[in-house]
Amino acid sequence: MHTTQERPAPTETVTDAPLSPAGVRWWTVLAGLMLIVPNNYWVVYMEKVRTGPYPTTISIFANCVFLLVALLVLNAPLRRWLPRLALNRAELLTIYAMQCIGSALAGLDMIPVLVQMMGHPFQFSNESNGWMATFGQYLPRELMVTDVDALRGYYQGNDTLYRWEHLRAWVPPVMRWIVFIFALMFVMLCLSSLLRKLWVERERLTFPIVILPLKMTEERTPFWRSPLLWAGILLAGGIDTLNGLNYLVPSLPALNVKHQDLLPYITSKPWNAIGWTPYSFYPFVIGLGYLLPLDLVFSCWFFYLFWKAELVVSNAMAWDTTPDFPFIREQAFGGYVAILVFLTWTARGYLKAVWQKAWHGTGDLSDAGEAMSYRATLLGLVVGVAFLVSFLWYHGMSPLWAMLAVAIYFALTLAVMRMRAELGPPVHDLHFSGPDHVITRAFGTVALDGRSLAVLNFFYWFNRAYRSHPGPIVIESQRIAGSVGASQQRMAVALMLAVLVGGLSSFWAFVHLGYQMGTASRFFQGIWFGNEAYNRLATWVGTPSEPNARANWAMAVGFGICSLLMFLRLKLLWFPFHPIGFAISGSWAMNLVWLPLMIAWLIKWLVLHYGSLQTYRRFEPFFLGLMLGEFIVGSVWSLLGMVYDLPTYSFWGA
Repeated sequence: MHTTQERPAPTETVTDAPLSPAGVRWWTVLAGLMLIVPNNYWVVYMEKVRTGPYPTTISIFANCVFLLVALLVLNAPLRRWLPRLALNRAELLTIYAMQCIGSALAGLDMIPVLVQMMGHPFQFSNESNGWMATFGQYLPRELMVTDVDALRGYYQGNDTLYRWEHLRAWVPPVMRWIVFIFALMFVMLCLSSLLRKLWVERERLTFPIVILPLKMTEERTPFWRSPLLWAGILLAGGIDTLNGLNYLVPSLPALNVKHQDLLPYITSKPWNAIGWTPYSFYPFVIGLGYLLPLDLVFSCWFFYLFWKAELVVSNAMAWDTTPDFPFIREQAFGGYVAILVFLTWTARGYLKAVWQKAWHGTGDLSDAGEAMSYRATLLGLVVGVAFLVSFLWYHGMSPLWAMLAVAIYFALTLAVMRMRAELGPPVHDLHFSGPDHVITRAFGTVALDGRSLAVLNFFYWFNRAYRSHPGPIVIESQRIAGSVGASQQRMAVALMLAVLVGGLSSFWAFVHLGYQMGTASRFFQGIWFGNEAYNRLATWVGTPSEPNARANWAMAVGFGICSLLMFLRLKLLWFPFHPIGFAISGSWAMNLVWLPLMIAWLIKWLVLHYGSLQTYRRFEPFFLGLMLGEFIVGSVWSLLGMVYDLPTYSFWGA
């Protein structure tokens, strides 16, 4: 969805650089794998045991940026005194990409949700909720922990994972899920390998999320010597330092930049129908917003207010007596589908060339230097998807519903990957909009048998929200590899090894801490997602629903609106509304960032209107500094709180 409006060009070249002489040494990949384990422990600890921050709920992970800063600091003396042991730029960024993959799997909306689901109904079913009587016979027990005695310590704490009866209960289902996760990520790698050349070299998408790590590791430009960069670091870092000290000593002054609700000040109808409407001034969001295309930043906050207007009008007209009206999630899903259809149509020539290269070896398109040949990529897609469908089928899901669910998931995956590649929005959560939600809304739960519903319910763990979706990270990593002259094949191997280590360490960190502290006692929302998932399953099975015609119409409306926006953007150069802004602005996380994005839009508009492209680039280090300052100081507060077991300031979230 290449925009027709003028925008600042990316600050990094989008074409692949020649392979650097140093390349990526295998021992540095091993070092990256070793670093994943403590990093994932940190992610689980701050996002599940403590009350934040929640770095994996935003597009660029603060903890990974912090680790990259730490690597740069440690690498500096090595470059001077032991250059053979020093990491080159490609190696630093490969390790960074591996930490991003590991963090995504350990993130709030991925494996921790699955761990909460694995034993929850066996521990918490009772006469009041009647779970086991309602759906117990349908549960895929090979994928779950059924031993109540082994679960007791996990929920209550003051126990250890490292007892045979506990390991015996956890290891088999965990290993089955690791195979599923590896296949899921392998399909994402195939999709990324298929589209990398189109998005990076032909369409020259900007990949805003990778600008900061690429800038941080530049060897020939004085990024770290920029006074504007340090001004941004000091401003954002100073705010977080001040707020962190105030958190520990309330008598000290503070500058509240976190979200606060406007709703208490709006009491009259129909205006109070807007619901929870927070405002905030997060510095890192302003910094990231400055890097994004002007039309996207404008569309994000404009369509956020558009959705609020829909709620007000619905209340005024009494349309909101229909549950969930105006079906914002469904409209957004329709928008995502429209984006995918448009992308497929515009890429049809490229995809035809890929097919000719893969099966006939003809055409000008070359797959030299890609992670896999196009033939291997297409075969990998087919085999990977077939395995995922077979996995779900084997564990009780009808093959028809399994195929549809997997297709919807990867359709949304492609849409999110494209959003990040072209426009880099700071958030894209899509709460409750995955295949499990769409299928049960569109067809009703009456269309599925109990076993299919029970397995479909497990889509909840990687579809509850798409905030830490690993798909965009894969293609961003390949974009990074191309920019610094690293081998795509080696990057692909490093990423898939990171999936294995990241998946296992995510399970280990959550379960280890669970037995130590108790997921039902010391964890923050340690059983929350399990309750959500199985209350939903009980409703599906116990109270079957018919297809929701209004929700289906809302999907069609969202598809139509987004299609119209894309058409108008192609025809009218001045058209300011971006369809991706429509699709993502209805998400929950947009509540937290709409005002900082409005501020970033206003600043950028003034810079471009009264200045020039050179003016924009001159100020860019300041806004990168806002991101760095908040990420560094926010991460330091998190680590201090974890080490000393103290409540500390959380720069993002609660």
